[in-house]
Amino acid sequence: MLPADSPRATGLDREYVELLGTLGAELPPIVVHRATGRVIDGMHRVAAARLRGDATISAYLLDLPEARVFATAVSLNISHGKPLTYRDRVAAANRILKENPALSDRYVASVTALSARTVARIRCSTADIPHVNTRVGRDGKRHRDDVAHGRQRAGELLRERPDATLREIARAAGISLGTAHDVKRRILVGRDPVPRARSAPARTPERRLDLPDAQSSDSGQLLERLRKDPAVRLSQSGRFLLRCLAVHDIESSVWAKVVAAIPPHCADGVVKLARECADVWTRFADLVESDSRVSRRSTRA
Repeated sequence: MLPADSPRATGLDREYVELLGTLGAELPPIVVHRATGRVIDGMHRVAAARLRGDATISAYLLDLPEARVFATAVSLNISHGKPLTYRDRVAAANRILKENPALSDRYVASVTALSARTVARIRCSTADIPHVNTRVGRDGKRHRDDVAHGRQRAGELLRERPDATLREIARAAGISLGTAHDVKRRILVGRDPVPRARSAPARTPERRLDLPDAQSSDSGQLLERLRKDPAVRLSQSGRFLLRCLAVHDIESSVWAKVVAAIPPHCADGVVKLARECADVWTRFADLVESDSRVSRRSTRA
């Protein structure tokens, strides 16, 4: 066997090896790369077995490309045994990104037990990590990273085809439905379809928020009219709708404080739920728009 390409900066912990060596039971199996004979996970157990004078140790033989051995070693050391330190995990993420720059931030985060935001900061903190236009996600598929181009294309399509649905625009521009909805919102208030943070040539680790103040757009006035409309506020479903819409009547400074208060380990979950909420609102808007068209046609008939 060859020693592991360990992600641990300090090497073996001798006290931990001695502790394992005192265990009377058989040590858990280690993991070895079949093609090279290199230990992927279990160097502390190997050292403990030698300390006890064991002639053999149980092992799983793993078949995978050599380029993935290090990332697998990091992932296995995260899930059990002696935990990797934060510094070890940051260094591991840096190395994985240098060796495989096409891997997405979320994929690397899942391997190193870091947040995707932290991985993004690591990616932009060094010039040694080349920029690529596609990323390999956790699903193993390649995804376009050039969202700015998609936003620009969506803006052009919205101007060329004002009657097209957002689903058609999203499909033609190669962006998500939620992104298409955001592009339309930005155009309606006279903004560029690409937020400044996206159009910048280099990424920034700062936490920036690009949300309009409710008071600076027509949204606040529109919501106030709905609140005063008896047809809305005097029905149970109408009051429920107003409560839901009131969530969006918040200044950007408040949103910034909310963002700053989100713990890093909760960020992925919050992002997922927020995008799902955006998709729900988009489908709701499409349904209201469609129902309104049908009602107008029936009235004309």
